[in-house]
Amino acid sequence: MALIITSPASDSVQFSWYTGESIRCELEVYNDDFSTQATESNPSKFHVHNIGELKPDSNYHYLIRCNSSDEIMIEGSFSIPLNPGDEFEFAVYGDSRSNLSVHEKVVKTIAKKEPLFVIHTGDIVYSDNRLNDWEDFFKATEPFGSTLFLPVIGNHEKEARNYKAFFALPGNESYYSYRAGDLLFLMLNTNERFDRYSKQYKWLKSLLKSETAKFTIAVFHHPAFSYGSHGDSFFVKTILVPLFEKYGVDLVLTGHDHNYQRIEHNGITYIVTGGGGASLYGIKDLSGPTASFKGHHFVLFEYDSGYLKGICYDTNENVIDSFDLFPR
Repeated sequence: MALIITSPASDSVQFSWYTGESIRCELEVYNDDFSTQATESNPSKFHVHNIGELKPDSNYHYLIRCNSSDEIMIEGSFSIPLNPGDEFEFAVYGDSRSNLSVHEKVVKTIAKKEPLFVIHTGDIVYSDNRLNDWEDFFKATEPFGSTLFLPVIGNHEKEARNYKAFFALPGNESYYSYRAGDLLFLMLNTNERFDRYSKQYKWLKSLLKSETAKFTIAVFHHPAFSYGSHGDSFFVKTILVPLFEKYGVDLVLTGHDHNYQRIEHNGITYIVTGGGGASLYGIKDLSGPTASFKGHHFVLFEYDSGYLKGICYDTNENVIDSFDLFPR
């Protein structure tokens, strides 16, 4: 069994899991002050349950039993980190589609670091409509069973029907914001309109004008700047980058090109992290990025009292790149 936990609000989570065969399951969530159960009436391979009335920053345990058995199939713990304190870590990776064995290796390496939450920069599966691809995703991400998962939509998710079924995210789920202590994450969808007349652009501009944070971090799939096969995204560069520069965005995390790149532009650090499992792309101009790597990888961020450090690891836990960030 493999399970993913997402959170649409600071008081609720969604459990989504895959069992390999059609069975009925029972979910129990509890701590010293809370207990609830959800029991299924119909058998399925894919299971989705929402649990509400939770408290942020509180630790909860869960148990899943199946087919009316007392045997625990899977168990773990979780929290919704709203104010996680002055020291915590989170991991970022992307483009996990197309290669189950590599994706499994990336996830296992991430899980060893025990991040508070995991961000995915899109292209989670090869095709959102193919349940076989989602089966592979759940198999690969089994080690994330106690870690909050925060994805954005890639071009391979397209209309993202299954994406929105398996993940419960804030707002309209297509794009949303997430705050963890001093960090504000702007989770965008560059597969739908983000021009100056679009709802997404107006939402983003309003949020940038009204919200303050020590670090403002934008996350989406298509990179503004890239020296890989896909290259720069013209519309991201001409529409979103001026907004980021005007309102003090500190860090931009993307995928799409299947490699690692760190690019510095007008005071903003741009990271391309697309090494989660898909076939790798080379770097066309090695003199362009500040750092680059053609290999499967992820990026771990360590937050410590107003200071953010990024470390790119390959699947053997070798350090590929490290960099420091201070608020703009």
